[in-house]
Amino acid sequence: MSIEDHLEFRLLKYFVAVVEAGTFTAAAARLHVAQSAVSTQIRALEDILNVTLFDREHGNSLTAEGRLMFHYAKSSLKTRTRFIQTLQAIHSGTLQPLRLGFSPFVQKALLHSVSAVYKEVLPDCEMIPESGDTDQVIERIQSNKLDAAIVTLPVVGDDLEAHVLEREPLVVCMRNTDPLAEYEVVPPSSLDNKISIFTYQRHHPTAYNRLVEMFAEIGITPRPCEPTLNIEHVQWMVREGHCYSLIRAGRTLMNGLVTKPIAGVDWTIDTALVLRTDNENPALSLFVEELTNRFRQSPEIPEKKPVASVRVRATRPKTSHEKNDDQIDLFAVADKRK
Repeated sequence: MSIEDHLEFRLLKYFVAVVEAGTFTAAAARLHVAQSAVSTQIRALEDILNVTLFDREHGNSLTAEGRLMFHYAKSSLKTRTRFIQTLQAIHSGTLQPLRLGFSPFVQKALLHSVSAVYKEVLPDCEMIPESGDTDQVIERIQSNKLDAAIVTLPVVGDDLEAHVLEREPLVVCMRNTDPLAEYEVVPPSSLDNKISIFTYQRHHPTAYNRLVEMFAEIGITPRPCEPTLNIEHVQWMVREGHCYSLIRAGRTLMNGLVTKPIAGVDWTIDTALVLRTDNENPALSLFVEELTNRFRQSPEIPEKKPVASVRVRATRPKTSHEKNDDQIDLFAVADKRK
């Protein structure tokens, strides 16, 4: 039999208990077994893996192998528990549909991908989608009227966690005959007092406020305007020579338009799955785990983060590196008439 065949969940349970309890004696009390039984199981686990998990000469601290094992064991035990609970809920008919919100800034392709993963993981479980402005769907998560939502960051809430699924660079859109089209990157000074933020004021004010801050950090003062969500109209204005725009790098452009990055910044659109940190829905947890594993294809996509720490302005002065690493979901248009 292979090592995989011998690596039972019972051994992982004993190992995690020792690490979390701090001593073999405390772990035995927690598991309601004799200390000798705990010691025997840990030795068996080490023999199976042919590694030493505890440094017994230094107070049973974890070895490098032990630290890796602890991460794997906790994750495996948690997934196992969620799977059993979900299976039992399906069998008893008590599993509720997933109430999933999404904001208007989320791309359709991403929504289709998320829906496909859910149907694959939980094929017989219903999903109830609901669209709304970012603040609306976040408030519904916090009041337990939605289970989760796919939104563009930033959002704020100490009771929330975010799993970034997609990150797309932002670039300036202009006519291909515009003088700025000759630049490799657009100087921020060329946009000062010319850029207008045509969206987010109403539908994502947190992102709008953060965008204004980011513009200020690179010396740009935006020009007031009436908001619009119609991206085709914005591109039409660009093509007619009335404005510049800041758009997703992957967005399809009208004929006669090109895109260029802004010099000295690295702004992106971050789209994330957001849910409550105290979520106890095992099916949702299984879905989130599978979803984040599928979308974690780039080292730039982070692990789960508390939402309060995502794209929120720092209270201390920022270094130039930190300023350049700011990221926000935005769409803005610059008036070139000045």
